[in-house]
Amino acid sequence: MNRFAFFALAALTGAAVGVIILLLIQLILLVQLIGFGEASETRYAQIVASQPAWRIVLVPALGGLIVGLLLSRVPGSRYHGIPDVMEACALNSARMPTRSDLFAALAAAVSLGSGAPLGREGPAVHIGASMSAWLAERLRLDRSQSLALLGCGAAAAVTVSFNAPVAAVIFALEVIVGYYTLRVFAPIVVACVAAVVVRHIVLGKDVYFALPNYEWIAYWELPLFALIGVLGAGVVYLTIGVAHTSRLGWQRVGTPSWLRPMFAGLLFGVVALELPMVLSIGFEATDSALRGDMPSDLVLPLLVAKLLLVGIAIGSGCAGGVFGPAVFLGALLGAACWSLVQGLGVDVLTFLPDSASKQGVYALVGTAAVASAMLGAPISTVLIVFEMTGDYDITVAVMVAAAVSSTVMQAGPWGSFFRWQLSKRSVNITTGRDISLLMTHQVADLISDRFSTAPVSTEPLALQAQLGRERKRIAVLVDEEGQFAGSVSLAALLAHWHARDDLTSIHAASSDGKVESTPKKLRDDLTVDPNATAKELSGPMDSEPVHPLVACMASKEVAVGSSANIVNALNLMAEHQLDYLPVVDNVTSENPGVKGVLLKSDLLTAHYDVVKQARQDEFGIS
Repeated sequence: MNRFAFFALAALTGAAVGVIILLLIQLILLVQLIGFGEASETRYAQIVASQPAWRIVLVPALGGLIVGLLLSRVPGSRYHGIPDVMEACALNSARMPTRSDLFAALAAAVSLGSGAPLGREGPAVHIGASMSAWLAERLRLDRSQSLALLGCGAAAAVTVSFNAPVAAVIFALEVIVGYYTLRVFAPIVVACVAAVVVRHIVLGKDVYFALPNYEWIAYWELPLFALIGVLGAGVVYLTIGVAHTSRLGWQRVGTPSWLRPMFAGLLFGVVALELPMVLSIGFEATDSALRGDMPSDLVLPLLVAKLLLVGIAIGSGCAGGVFGPAVFLGALLGAACWSLVQGLGVDVLTFLPDSASKQGVYALVGTAAVASAMLGAPISTVLIVFEMTGDYDITVAVMVAAAVSSTVMQAGPWGSFFRWQLSKRSVNITTGRDISLLMTHQVADLISDRFSTAPVSTEPLALQAQLGRERKRIAVLVDEEGQFAGSVSLAALLAHWHARDDLTSIHAASSDGKVESTPKKLRDDLTVDPNATAKELSGPMDSEPVHPLVACMASKEVAVGSSANIVNALNLMAEHQLDYLPVVDNVTSENPGVKGVLLKSDLLTAHYDVVKQARQDEFGIS
């Protein structure tokens, strides 16, 4: 697909994803309306607080039961979110399964609408990315364009969810695609522009949190903001710990996975009887902290309760994302630090030139700290905080906290909450992009005819002479029916004759009585018939070879089909310590036909070319 046609496709994708995410938001509100009789994203806690106690407890529990039943229809019987999108980009060439998206979307809407203390950005990004992956597969786009289109879908979802198009572009590059290049950047920008137009038409241009104009007024607070960065990473580690403990607890008890969200929902409802702000996205508590209106006596209870419930929700398999909770926890963490500073009487210390900044400043800094550590994306986090609040006057403070929290998180074993989730499935995307790319390249174009064919009964001397006459270094051996039976290289044959010469010397020395100390068993083991055939020299495949240098024939199992990829071929060569591989038409057949050979030098050249082209695509080099 040419460049301009792809831009048009990116715009259509952004607009379509925008409409779908708006429908997701309305679906969440519909579930809230059914459960609590009224729907509002900005007054969720107020609506819940006005309900009778039985309803506050019952709605999250019933919602959890429905979520468990819905997710039981999804592959793996689990919630799919941003980590799955990252895995698709890094390891699967932007291909994602899409047949279960309806159940996953419904589960996310029911989960958030009924009060699960999670966010909607995870489901939104997964829906946008899977839709883009489906479209790329139908249009048969190549890997580079598939990655770009998947980034378009993910970025459009973030744009509509948070009204943050600039941050959405960087988020898609930083977290999803994994690299920055104009070839990917430009279509993602186009998709975000289309998505933000859709959002503005439907929901207006208001920022997510309308805050007063804050000023960072005291330079001595920079170390405090760095400390908040450290604490922000600590909050993420604690959340991971609670989630891991919750998951292990359910496994030890033996509770079926489809029932776990129900019991977790029951707990959410019980806590909400006293602290309704912990439910769902938690817009009210976050807004109150960011505006500087959060009562000091509520800060720590809300922070601790939300942290525990988020970990339990994730460990129990509830559907939802973690960015919303990260914003909530960060705002409360910052507010708690501000309360501590005020409690210490910092603003009355005469040696300090300025008083401390307002609670809202600390809340913004805390938001950047926790969100940056949670996502593993400090640049995106800084931008999204600005776009969600519209406040650019405390740039340095926010950047310090985001940088420190990301650094602390990177020093740990995972680097982000998403990578911890991937590690639970034994998925490592750190070095996976090149491997994934190489696995999409088959060896069919690398098959060589630089080999000689000989009967498996050929004597080694005759086979060596044949290879010399034909100026070949690999012999493919066939049986009486002309079917592939094995292979041998000229190097292996020469090694055999070198070993024979050594054996002859040993026997000659033994007859002169000069090496009588040589054990008889060793001499017997080293005795080789120089007229043995290639097949006889190899010995049984499951037995010890007669001599390490004599078992020179590779069996017919050591071969690949033409549909094998570069990675598999190189791994098989390394396993058998070969510099070539026979290629057959069907590796599972008892009588495969020979198509040619693969040379290690050709595979390594192809490996280099593929990775070089990938780097050119990433950096926009023609």
